[in-house]
Amino acid sequence: MSAISKVPFRGNVTHKLDPKSRIAVPAGWRSAQGEVLVMIEAHSEGRPVLKCYTQEGFAETIETIRQHAREHSVNPGELDQYVGKITGCCFEAEVSSQGKLLIPKPQRERMNLSDCATIVGRGSYFEIWAPTDFEIVHSAEAMSKLQLDQLFHILS
Repeated sequence: MSAISKVPFRGNVTHKLDPKSRIAVPAGWRSAQGEVLVMIEAHSEGRPVLKCYTQEGFAETIETIRQHAREHSVNPGELDQYVGKITGCCFEAEVSSQGKLLIPKPQRERMNLSDCATIVGRGSYFEIWAPTDFEIVHSAEAMSKLQLDQLFHILS
């Protein structure tokens, strides 16, 4: 397991994108230079987000999906199609020696990123958001609608 996947991704921070469309990954979230991350374009509450996994973390996520599918007798063809859809949305990006991660132009444009991005820890992976989208999806009003928080009362 690489050092980056052993450290849980926690917290959030908004950073400026540099002129090359790179964002600084928090120092505690990166291991040695050259770390290659698997990035997936996804949506949360209808808003675009990039999910960033270590290579090992991504492989573990796919294995968890496969295991869960086996336990629930999911049709193998449907499982292959689903995993194929996930892996088809992925691309790899390397963390530079300065700790910066390039957000490719197509993804940057689809996410409406201009000069800043918000990086959000999700435990085993992290997400990159447009700051305004993050604020909307994680506003007090949006969080109050989460049924699990109504049960556990951690966020409210």
